[in-house]
Amino acid sequence: MRISAQIVTFLFLISCCGGRLALAQPKEVINLGSRRELFIDEYLIGEMQDVELLVHQPMREEIALTFDKPWEGNGCGYFTVLHDAQEAVYRMYYHAWQIPTGVEGGGPLTIAYCESKDGIHWSRPSLGLCEFNGSNDNNILLDKLADGGSCHDFSPFIDANPDAEPEGRYKAVGAGFDVAKGIRAFQSPDGIHWTPMSDEPVFTDGAFDTQNIAFWSPTEQQYVLYYRVFSEGGYEGTREVNRATSPDLIHWTDEGKISFPAGEGPQPLAQYYTNQIMPYLRAPHLSIGFPARYVDRGMTESTKLLPEWDLRDKRTTVALRYGTAITDSVYITSRDGMNFRQSNDVFLPPGLRTRHNWSYGDNYIAWHVVETDSTKDDAPRELSLYATESYFTGRQSRLRRYSLRVDGFASIHAKSQQGEFTTKPLTFTGDELSLNAATSAAGFIKVEIASADGTPLPGYTLDDCDIIYGDTLDRRITWNGNTSLKSLNGQPVVLRMTMSEADVYSLKFE
Repeated sequence: MRISAQIVTFLFLISCCGGRLALAQPKEVINLGSRRELFIDEYLIGEMQDVELLVHQPMREEIALTFDKPWEGNGCGYFTVLHDAQEAVYRMYYHAWQIPTGVEGGGPLTIAYCESKDGIHWSRPSLGLCEFNGSNDNNILLDKLADGGSCHDFSPFIDANPDAEPEGRYKAVGAGFDVAKGIRAFQSPDGIHWTPMSDEPVFTDGAFDTQNIAFWSPTEQQYVLYYRVFSEGGYEGTREVNRATSPDLIHWTDEGKISFPAGEGPQPLAQYYTNQIMPYLRAPHLSIGFPARYVDRGMTESTKLLPEWDLRDKRTTVALRYGTAITDSVYITSRDGMNFRQSNDVFLPPGLRTRHNWSYGDNYIAWHVVETDSTKDDAPRELSLYATESYFTGRQSRLRRYSLRVDGFASIHAKSQQGEFTTKPLTFTGDELSLNAATSAAGFIKVEIASADGTPLPGYTLDDCDIIYGDTLDRRITWNGNTSLKSLNGQPVVLRMTMSEADVYSLKFE
């Protein structure tokens, strides 16, 4: 009896697997639909050759605010900045505080408020809500909780829950700290007049000595809380981030520590002081956070060469770490809210030696990014971020605005040598492919669409693709002048991009 080569191979595969048939597993296909995806991590990337995933640092812009009022001081921090499109206003919330430094005395901790029409020029409205030094002419929003304690942090959000009532269009969480510790929940119809949603803390299992944040997750259809814990319990060990969920902002289920691959996330030397996690406004299935990293190497020779040594030395009389710790910020990303990746480079470094950026508490990014008009000629709208400066350095601190290209946290980047990358297999819904991309004058990008096995599809090859150069947030790709992708909807495909002196930030099938 003759046995075909195919049968021999089949029997050999079974014998090699202990009698179990080993078949090649099909590659996972990402169902992209019509959502926007950012090249902020490796999620979409299949293979890369002579290109890299490049982190883009935001650009320093103007000082948004200097906190020099009697009720403010060197410890103004834990900022929330949000844009209320319905009311055409940007709102800012922060704790106003003067921390004792060994030179200056301390002051009470209150929650204050500023607002802006454009996210660039800010004012302190006289709210008349709280008394300070015998006067209500101030922008203090909250000075005492119902139990008489102070509110350590206060992080509002516009509630996207479709069941939210008008009196709770705004929600907030904040940690009561010096009386009944724990997370408090608040609501407001207008973002200014707030009432507690409960007489007691709604969540108590944490350390909370940071900015704790919550929001409505549109993809999960529930409220999510990210809060401070320490690795060894209490206030011992490494500063880390836990997550909890709730159907109503009152009753919470703790889900434990958010996770990272080995070598990423909070480390003993680079702990996460804040987390600043929130769904990204243009891709709400993608959560982006901006943790401030707390680094304390103790007293070293480099410590003595940092700016403002005399003041830093005096702060050590209050606590050694007040003089030795320094901070910067990275970004983290997740698509399920629990499993995160950390950027492969620092996002907001302290920068060139300056007395405003090398202290513990500097470079904390506000929760969260907002979109604003650009101040540069006729440039398109941009992302604005806000970060602390001059923390702990005297009698006042300040907040600087930073700008970033829309979707511009990271990109697939090619230098002058031509490189390329492919995506993982994906399906999509849409008529056209849009790229947020930029090239130099001599640079270019070309896009090929292939079947899941890598075979170029007729009419969508590199040779068919019309060369792409320029700088745009929404470049529609054409092949021999044709943009239509209707015939490929729902079909597993792989995108291949060749590029030189170029960046690709995001893509979307429109």
